[in-house]
Formats: sequence, structure tokens, C-alpha cells
Amino acid sequence: MPAFTVTTAGDVARVVLNLPGEPVNKITRAVREELAGLLDRLEKDQQVRGVMLISGKTDTFIAGADIDEFVALRSQGEAQELVRGGQGLINRLAALSKPVVVAIHGACLGGGLETALACGYRLASDHPKTVLGLPEVQLGIIPAAGGCQRLPRLIGLRGALDLMLAGKTLPASRAFRAGMVDELVHPAILESAALEAARRLAGGWRPRRPGRGLMGMLLDGTPAGRALVLRAARRQVLRQTRGRYPAPLAALRTMAHGLAHGIEAGLDMEAALFAELAVGGVSRHLVPIFFATAALHKDTGVEGEAPPARPVNNLAGHGAGIM
Repeated sequence: MPAFTVTTAGDVARVVLNLPGEPVNKITRAVREELAGLLDRLEKDQQVRGVMLISGKTDTFIAGADIDEFVALRSQGEAQELVRGGQGLINRLAALSKPVVVAIHGACLGGGLETALACGYRLASDHPKTVLGLPEVQLGIIPAAGGCQRLPRLIGLRGALDLMLAGKTLPASRAFRAGMVDELVHPAILESAALEAARRLAGGWRPRRPGRGLMGMLLDGTPAGRALVLRAARRQVLRQTRGRYPAPLAALRTMAHGLAHGIEAGLDMEAALFAELAVGGVSRHLVPIFFATAALHKDTGVEGEAPPARPVNNLAGHGAGIM
């Protein structure tokens, strides 16, 4: 059963990602292979002038890459191969000759956000469950499908560092204010607004994104300004981690290298440092903690099925000391 379903709305291809048999969308090997074929077809289809990508899941856009595939990596060579394939696919999406609009509802994390960053226009629903972020450092790795390159170019180095070095997630409203999202809409009109945006882009319209102001231009747009920001960020990371967590420092290096030497050089460093981290000891210990935390969130506190809730009419508290 395919993960992608394609229908047309006039001259716009409506692409729905709904990974079968899974509660959330994630980027698996099968999804990557299917997307590669889909991009070929979209590029060649003369009837399609624009593309709209949306999730078929209730509360998730794309939750990230398949962690099981990442855990299965046994060598830096395997990790490099995995990353290079993902980078090539995301680059193809970014270079598609037809504008791609992404409609985000629910969690848009890790590889999901990197996919969205490669699209020409991003809409998000103003729903509490819509959050965006690159939390890879929490697993001891770095974003390696272009996130370390495209995010600072979109929202500025300071904003990207703040988000990425701590693995933060932002609600849609804050992501919109930061410049990660171009348009914030009610969930009920997300799809129709995205289709309309794809039609406008196909007709030649281009979005006007706000500038970063004079201070932002000085700090993000000049080598001296970037060096100042990077030094301050490195000091903060070392103060918080005492040098024991290599992933934030690797993300810092990758962003700095890409901004100084170009996106291709940045992607090369992304792949190399991801491969080093992915099979390293820190990441191998953080991944089980991630799985244990996820399991704990689902724990009801009782064995078997939780009994149905009973009405509470009276409540008393006893004791006022340390307990």
C-alpha cells in the first residue's frame, strides 16, 4: 500500500502522505524510495504547474526519520550512505521546477521540518498540536538532511542556533513569528489556503519575507558578526554541557562551515559529523533514554488496562509537612 496519494486540483498536484500501518508519518527507506519516484513523475507531468504537500494523519505532519533505521547503523560508512541518500532527495525536492507548498498540521519535527524547509512556501495550522523543531541533538546526533544549512539561511543564525542547539520545538505561532512559517491559518482552511498559495506561486507570485533588521544583518550577514554569534553560542554550549555532549558543538560547526563555504560544503560536513555521532557512545546511550521516556508517557500507572474513572465528589488533604 503506497504512502503517497496524488490527486489533482486543477493544475495543482495534491500530494497526501499517510504512512500505512503507522500512527504517525515518519521517513522510512520505503517512503524515501516512493518519494524519489513521485518527484520524477511530478517533474515530467506537463499538466502539473504546482504541488501541495499535506499529511493524511490526524495530528502529525512528519514526526521525523525512522529511529529504528538509525539504531541499526553499524558503521560510519553506513551512516554516510543513509545521510547522502536523504540529502539528495531533499535537494531534488528543493530544486523541483514547479513550486511546492507544504501544509503543516501537527508535529513537524526533524526530517519532517527539513522536508518543509526544502519547499518554497510553508503554511501551518494555528492548532496547539502543530509544533516545529529539530530535536536531533537530544538523540546525540545533528540534523543531516540540510537542516543545518537551510534553517539559518531562512531565519538567521541566531534563531537557528537557539532552536537547534537545545533541540527545541516551537508552537506554530512562534514558528510564524520566527519566519519558519510563511502563513498561519485555521486548521479548517489549511488545505484550501495551501492549494491557493500553490496556484499563486505557479502564476509567478513570490512571497515577500520580512527582513531581520539592521542588527540582524550585522550579526548574521557579515563574517565578523557571525563569528561573534558563534563564539557566544559555543561558550554557552560548553557552560551547559561541560563538553560532554558532542552533538550541539557538531551542529554549531556544521552551520558555521556551511555559511562560510556554501551549502554543498555544509552538506558534506553534515554527513561526516552525523556519521561520526550516529555510531558514537553518547548517541547509543541517549537513544534508549528516548525510547524509555516515550514509553513512560504512555504508562497508565497500573498493570493491564486502566479501570474506568469514577466520579469524585469529595476531596481532603492531610498533612502540611515534607512528605
